[in-house]
Amino acid sequence: MSHSPVVAVIHATAASMEPVKAAFAETSPDVELWHLLDDRLVREANEAGGLTDELHGRMASLIDYALTTGADAVQLACSMYGPVAAAKDGDVPVVAADQAMFDRVVGLAPATVGVLATASSSADDTVARLGTVLRSGGLHSSVTSVVVDDAARATAAGDRDGALRALAEAAVSLAPTVDVVVLAQYSMSPALDAITVAMQQARITVPVLSPAHLAADKVSGLVNGAGGEVGDQP
Repeated sequence: MSHSPVVAVIHATAASMEPVKAAFAETSPDVELWHLLDDRLVREANEAGGLTDELHGRMASLIDYALTTGADAVQLACSMYGPVAAAKDGDVPVVAADQAMFDRVVGLAPATVGVLATASSSADDTVARLGTVLRSGGLHSSVTSVVVDDAARATAAGDRDGALRALAEAAVSLAPTVDVVVLAQYSMSPALDAITVAMQQARITVPVLSPAHLAADKVSGLVNGAGGEVGDQP
């Protein structure tokens, strides 16, 4: 008897849940999502100044729980815990939050990359890790960031339209100065449509990459690529 592939998504904030659901609904609606949340992971990492051994172990335990409880793949929805995903080596894929987006950037081989974020910690983290990935790929791209404070304030005030508008305006301003724009946070993914429309209206063709959408596409390909191993289990 066939069943839908089960993808366990591990979140460090509830704000990433809806973007993940929307991304999978677009790319692979047949996938069954299983959401696991530890909403202290980001706060404690920020308080500690980064990823500690204890936090690394806590995320590893969440991944192991998903792996031993029936997940066909595990996707992290928090970028700073990517090293934990990278340390997992087994038959079931474990995908870091922005691994697919970083792979796409490397494939584009840009001279300049612009990171759009709503928090300085996310901007700094993405710039540092993306720079490392680019250098590992033999590229010497310049990576800069823009923190959209207006979007953060609008989000905090519950003004979704204001946040989308601020992000779209920031993307249109940033895009002409770089070869590719990347969104640093899953919570920004709902702005992709508004950004795309604004870019089209401004006649700007610079690609804008959303980590949630690219991760969903990658994970969907991995579980569906397993063919009978996933779909034909009893």
